[in-house]
Amino acid sequence: MAWAKRQPPALWGETRKQIWQRDQGRCQGPYCQHQLPNSLSLKNAHIDHILEVSKGGSDADSNLRTLCRRCHCLRSSIAHQGMISAALRDDVIPPNWRTLVWEG
Repeated sequence: MAWAKRQPPALWGETRKQIWQRDQGRCQGPYCQHQLPNSLSLKNAHIDHILEVSKGGSDADSNLRTLCRRCHCLRSSIAHQGMISAALRDDVIPPNWRTLVWEG
């Protein structure tokens, strides 16, 4: 499988802003969807690939969503494992985080 290239930083910045605006600055993850208010600054928003680029996903709008740091870290993905230790250190996720991992 050929690896997809990431967008150049300037283009990715515009894509991030567009997805954040589409999602109205709201986390689309399972732990935040029903909480109000739930507004993330663009700076703090994580733009997540629903189907990872490494698995054939793209930077198409339909494959992107806004997540908060907690929901992004707890998403079941080997690509997100590097975020776990920092999130634990920063008290973004609890010590029992494994029980909160979600698919999607």
